[in-house]
Amino acid sequence: MNNKFIFANQLRGVAAMLVVMTHYFGTFFGEQDLLAARTFSPNLQLTPAPWVHMFELPYQGPLGVAVFFLISGFVIPYSLQKTSKAGFLLNRICRIYPTYAASLGIGTLAIVASAHYWGQAFSYEPKVLLANALLVHNLLNLPSMDAVNWTLSIEVKFYLLAALGTAAFFSRKPWWHLGFLVFAVWVTWYGAGVMLTLFLMELNYILFMLIGVLFHQHVSERISTRALVWRVLLSTAVFSLTWSLGPQRSQFPTVTVWYYLALAVFALCYALRSRFRPHRLLDFLADISYPLYCVHSLAGYSLLKILLHRGLPYGAAVLVTLASAILLAWLLHLTVERGSMRLGRKLADELTRRQPMAAGAPGRS
Repeated sequence: MNNKFIFANQLRGVAAMLVVMTHYFGTFFGEQDLLAARTFSPNLQLTPAPWVHMFELPYQGPLGVAVFFLISGFVIPYSLQKTSKAGFLLNRICRIYPTYAASLGIGTLAIVASAHYWGQAFSYEPKVLLANALLVHNLLNLPSMDAVNWTLSIEVKFYLLAALGTAAFFSRKPWWHLGFLVFAVWVTWYGAGVMLTLFLMELNYILFMLIGVLFHQHVSERISTRALVWRVLLSTAVFSLTWSLGPQRSQFPTVTVWYYLALAVFALCYALRSRFRPHRLLDFLADISYPLYCVHSLAGYSLLKILLHRGLPYGAAVLVTLASAILLAWLLHLTVERGSMRLGRKLADELTRRQPMAAGAPGRS
């Protein structure tokens, strides 16, 4: 693997584990009403043992998600430069949807089993299942089944933006960047009082993802280190401003501080990227990071509650649950994810042979 990718790939695995740890050690106890509704089970009113708080760190979830967003911004331009716009989007569809749909299918079976175990009715309508599988549930004002697919919905929108703004992603000039920042401030300032809640929330995260694009421009020698520094600082300032003014302003700065930490970690690893080497454990976690992120929640919460109800101590139950989630993710990686990625590359290559490269993107190197 190219050295400029190793650090990002290994960070992906660490980020996935941070999210899983947050959900199993923090969310599992802190959001018991929500998880009872998601898994069709009663609220067991569980109280964590003192040692559990050692793993219930407030930064894990937001930090992991923020790292994922930066990595996407960093690597997506590489995909853009290899194919046509249509090929890029088709490749991304194959990358995201099959693995997520399979993970959601496993999660749905898990909560059906949970509903049966607890004697409750499984009440999700088919339209909720379909909307979640297609990642359009939030657009249709339908509930998220697993409470993790909101990030995937943002990823899909970022791919659309990348396809529409390909030339900007590879431009050495700052005007596209400055223009987007001005637009973000303007629409947040004037749109906060109208029905733009979802758009403004997702705009915050897309702004953050664009910081990853700046790092791509630097590693590709399109912008200088000086330009990288001032553009990243300006982007972070605008990200902070729009978050503080937008629909999530109550979370500022308690949540955004972890996005700043994620940026610091990413920037440090980027600066040291030449020192990263293949590592068996980190590379394995990186390989399964996407299916692990997708599959761990519904299946994990359902299994963990049942194991505790059957009398297993929490420590043993969470180890069994974590091992099960990793096993499921590995199997999904070997079967669905690898196959869909190969299919996506093949279809994208076929489309690219018929169509010109994405406008503004450099050709294959």
